[in-house]
Amino acid sequence: MLFLGHAGLTLAAARVMEKMMVPGGRQRTGGRPGPPELIDYRLVLIGSMLPDIIDKPLGGVIFKETLGNGRIYAHTLVFLLFAWAAGLLWWRRYRRPGGLVLAGGSLLHHLLDGMWRYPATFLWPLYGWGFPRGHPEEWFWQWLAGLLHDPLVYVPEAAGGIVLLFFFGQLVYREGVMEFFTRGRF
Repeated sequence: MLFLGHAGLTLAAARVMEKMMVPGGRQRTGGRPGPPELIDYRLVLIGSMLPDIIDKPLGGVIFKETLGNGRIYAHTLVFLLFAWAAGLLWWRRYRRPGGLVLAGGSLLHHLLDGMWRYPATFLWPLYGWGFPRGHPEEWFWQWLAGLLHDPLVYVPEAAGGIVLLFFFGQLVYREGVMEFFTRGRF
């Protein structure tokens, strides 16, 4: 999956989860405002791409000759467990959910990538300390072929693009662009 699918579908999932965590929406009885929004959506977007932000440059550029794989350390279960542990520690110490939001975005990235289908990577190091060798010079053509021919790629990309257009259209319509960029709120 590519950017639009990861970002848009993760953003939608985070919004649904937030709505479920705050019963009755944002209003309390009597018209008073409800509890503050719990999720910084800037962190949702970063978390949705975090495994690729780490692994694509690392495996496809820095270690291109030895690994050549854009799914290495940050696409493992070890990474997810570390991210969740760090998020829980941050929550415990500061009572701020930012680390958990990043970890949740990364979890959805793993789910959308179907990492369970790649046990040598996902369950690293149980299958050994190395990663499967890739071919970064072919990435562009693989991505293009997936977008043109594979419904498991183009359907989530289209859905994610629609979600992103909707959310950012709402930001513009409601004049909330600055609120999003300064506080991560919709």
